[in-house]
Amino acid sequence: MVSILVLAIGAGLMAAVARVCWLLAMVGRASKRRSSGDKLRTIAVLGSGGHTSEMITLLSKVDRSRYSPLFYVVADTDTHSQTKVDRYEKASSNSTYTFVRIPRSREVHMPWTTTVYMTAKATFVCLFKVFQITPHLVICNGPGTCIPVIFAVWFWKFFGVMSPRIMFVESFCRVKSLSLSGKIAYRLSDSFLVQWPQLLRYSKAKYIGKLC
Repeated sequence: MVSILVLAIGAGLMAAVARVCWLLAMVGRASKRRSSGDKLRTIAVLGSGGHTSEMITLLSKVDRSRYSPLFYVVADTDTHSQTKVDRYEKASSNSTYTFVRIPRSREVHMPWTTTVYMTAKATFVCLFKVFQITPHLVICNGPGTCIPVIFAVWFWKFFGVMSPRIMFVESFCRVKSLSLSGKIAYRLSDSFLVQWPQLLRYSKAKYIGKLC
């Protein structure tokens, strides 16, 4: 009974926050239209290991003068990805980027029950982070860290606060089947890109070749 009451109160608070934010957003974007030449505030979600390397390769192919400012979302326990990106950005003489830290939604060997709680916690944090950034584009490439970000984006989309496009690039290591993140993002993304032609059996997928 107590847990139901807590969930009800939490849902009510979230609805109230969403309503206030919606009103603020409507006031802020009144009579504002984005032209084809405007800069696009972009979120890129980083993940440990090869995910970050793939993301760097992907971003090296885009026009950074247009996809700017760039916000890198990284798990609070992932110091390696930030170091790698910092090195890349400084070597490329880019200055318009910011790191945004969120709670990690899942650690290796973490029980699924704990994963659900951690994902909910990370999503709650992402609601405020995403609202502050108000991105035009969100780029993900497979790490579990991207799921709370995608959920938060869809929350604000549902209330009409913002309408960013979500581009998901499935990891290079997924040759014949989608990752868990990919299965979730497949239904929620605007663009779903794969690096292996075997994954074209998923009707929404678009083959882009190998990033690495």
